[in-house]
Amino acid sequence: MAAVLLVATLSNCRMTRYVPEDDYLLKDSEVVIEKNNFEKKKLQSHLAQKENLKILGFMKFHLWLYNLSSKKRENGLLKRAGEPPVIYNEGLKDKSASQLQMYMHNKGYYQAEVDDTVLFKRKTARVKYRIKPGDPYRIRNVNYIVNDEHLLPIVNEARDDAYFKKGDILDVEVLENERSRLTKLLRNSGYFNFSEDFIHYEIDTTRYRYLADVDLIVEDRSVLRDKSQSKYHKTYEIDNYSVYIGEQKNQDFLAKSGHAYSDSVTEGNFTFFYNDKLPLKKHVIYKTIEMFPGDVYRQSFEDKTYNNLYTIRQFKYVDIKYNEVSGRGDSLNGYLGGQMYLPLQVKQNYSFDLEGTNTSGDLGVAGNLNYQHRNLFRGAEIFDISLRGATERQITGVDDEKYNTIEYGGRVRLTVPGFVFPFNEDKLNLHTIPFTTFSVAYNYQNRPYYTRTIVNATLGYKWRSSDSRMHNFNLLDLNAVRIFSLNDDFIDQIKDLYIRSSYTDHIISSSNYSLTYSKNRDSNSDDYVFYRMNIEAAGNFLWGLSNILNREKVEPGADASDQSLYYEYFDTRFAQYVRGDFDFRYGYRFDKYNMIATRAFFGIALPYGNFNLMPFEKQYFTGGANGVRAWHVRSLGPGSYSASQGEYPNQSADLKLEANVEYRFKLFWMLEGALFVDAGNIWAINSYDNREGAVFRFNRFYNEFAVGTGTGLRIVSPYFILRVDLGVKLRDPSLEMGQRWIHLNRGLTADDLNFNIAIGYPF
Repeated sequence: MAAVLLVATLSNCRMTRYVPEDDYLLKDSEVVIEKNNFEKKKLQSHLAQKENLKILGFMKFHLWLYNLSSKKRENGLLKRAGEPPVIYNEGLKDKSASQLQMYMHNKGYYQAEVDDTVLFKRKTARVKYRIKPGDPYRIRNVNYIVNDEHLLPIVNEARDDAYFKKGDILDVEVLENERSRLTKLLRNSGYFNFSEDFIHYEIDTTRYRYLADVDLIVEDRSVLRDKSQSKYHKTYEIDNYSVYIGEQKNQDFLAKSGHAYSDSVTEGNFTFFYNDKLPLKKHVIYKTIEMFPGDVYRQSFEDKTYNNLYTIRQFKYVDIKYNEVSGRGDSLNGYLGGQMYLPLQVKQNYSFDLEGTNTSGDLGVAGNLNYQHRNLFRGAEIFDISLRGATERQITGVDDEKYNTIEYGGRVRLTVPGFVFPFNEDKLNLHTIPFTTFSVAYNYQNRPYYTRTIVNATLGYKWRSSDSRMHNFNLLDLNAVRIFSLNDDFIDQIKDLYIRSSYTDHIISSSNYSLTYSKNRDSNSDDYVFYRMNIEAAGNFLWGLSNILNREKVEPGADASDQSLYYEYFDTRFAQYVRGDFDFRYGYRFDKYNMIATRAFFGIALPYGNFNLMPFEKQYFTGGANGVRAWHVRSLGPGSYSASQGEYPNQSADLKLEANVEYRFKLFWMLEGALFVDAGNIWAINSYDNREGAVFRFNRFYNEFAVGTGTGLRIVSPYFILRVDLGVKLRDPSLEMGQRWIHLNRGLTADDLNFNIAIGYPF
């Protein structure tokens, strides 16, 4: 990557290679404004002509690629990958100035002046637009004129929440947002036929200098000039539904009845049309509908019905239409009939995936066989079976001995719409229909130093409280871990009894909850915010049950670090702990070719009661492709602890702090580059852990952060992201104080570099 930057920088002299003799390359287009309360990016977006794209904030890499191409090939590879030079155009320069002035006008700066200057030098042109905003027009008075008296109470009640008020700058965008808000409010009050066209503004800026009087006018229906209609807007309520499930097939029936379904059934105000057999039980459809016959029409409820129907994953698409029922109602009130068209997806599908794996340079292969039934009991239940097998060639760290790891297992899962028990979703204001999931899984793992089996059973719930908030609650998450075939040399090299005691059979009976918030992650917005909060508590139910049943406690073995008595079930000790973590991510996109992504993570786990050790699979670790990338996975920490030479990387602990910053930039084709900095570490908080320097201490933890940097390349396709990162150690907390900043004390060695291959972005 450094070589690319150097070559591109040295190639600036060739920037004008494809610029015609009498033309100029637009080298820079800058907008300068006297006031700092305007976003530079928004001002730049109104330029009709912009310079060539940059990466890293200064390098026109794509223009450089284009200039490397042969003049003899009109459509060569480098021309397709690069970007042709932007030729300065005076007409577009004038248009840019005009658009900037219009933008300032719309923001309330009617007296704004836009001047432009052009500096020509060596076949390049630099354009600078200078904006003098002047004083803005502010709102002196706001008058609401409602020509339909029936709307007046709703509009008056909404005035306190208006997006603008007296004294605000006269901003056209804000006025339009208020227009949309009022329209949505009226449509949610039963006015099905109301639209933004019935709201407009009259603005008087002539009476006072820099002041404006704003009239917000809500028209009645007489503006449509349709004398057959009442001038008043109607409220509507739902009268009936016709639900068409599946594909239209019967053409004879189509000629007779207007639709091509062979069978139908009516229940109350609902009529279901289908072929042969109703593919979904009626209660499933009822569960998704937010407006029933007799309810007032609300736009938000229609949107929520759409979301519910898509969420149950049964239909190719969802189409809902509402039409006025003729012959019912009067000039003020009407009735709507709903038609729902729901073509079904394929009921069953199979898939087989073959993938390559990479764990800190250890390569392997894995296969997944998946089966899914979308409607197992005609209640929109989704039944999944997945089988997985994998093998990986690992280097153990002892004389570079290689070992073939083996893993296989499977999972059976049933997902049911709604809360099966013990909750009642009808009493909750949910964004979409919730789901209950039952699952059972088995996993066998043969590792270099041990073999283990994990049996898991889960009863959980998933729901959305808003478009951006997802909740997961596992009422029961039961894991039974059995460890056998422990390697004696591996156990002997673990000097710390705390870590050694983690490699024992145990049961984890927990409840856990996670909240995920994601805003603008998949939209065209400039930025996105994502966070996930997890909290888990384990062992409390079994502990309480043991006390109630007055069970006898068991004495630990002589080599256990925790010598307290404990309870067992099925001859196996159960874990007891609380664990919580918070993962925050923020990304900002400068343009379609450049963005920055950041991440911060904090996690802590506290064992207590029946098992004063955290199960090793519940401990935190870092390093590797998704952590501090300059270290191999599980090779960093805890704290300033330094593992023995040749020891298999297996460092984990109870507390984790980590932060990452990554700058991503588009190169060409599907290739993307990245520069990153990672910092973080893990620490032990358990008094039983006697690894030197491993335990968290407030007076030293800030000196125990590891810092790494690096660069990466990614192939970004619509189906996957293949990522290659090279991490370089900057600060190593396992070194002596004063020696931890590597570049200030010695040169780099091969041990200071770490190469990662992974699928997907790290965060």
